[in-house]
Amino acid sequence: MKRDDRSEHGIAPAGATEALDMLARARKAMDEAYGSDGQLARVALHLIDCAADAAALLSGGGGLETAREALGSARSAVVAATVAVRVVHDETRL
Repeated sequence: MKRDDRSEHGIAPAGATEALDMLARARKAMDEAYGSDGQLARVALHLIDCAADAAALLSGGGGLETAREALGSARSAVVAATVAVRVVHDETRL
């Protein structure tokens, strides 16, 4: 497996840049289609933001602090998704 040293020098590898571009397009498309009025739309936008944060962290190199930041972003995504499931579940029971 070939190692890409560009991320160690603060230059995002092509894959990370492409992922960030796709996430930015996905966020824009979701926002245009659904806005941020509904619970699920806000959660979807938040999940995209968390994924973008994690992808951006990859381009900055590694280390314990980067891993902690990625974990924080993942936790935030899990909390948002959990709340959305509870809200939708509660709404469907009514």
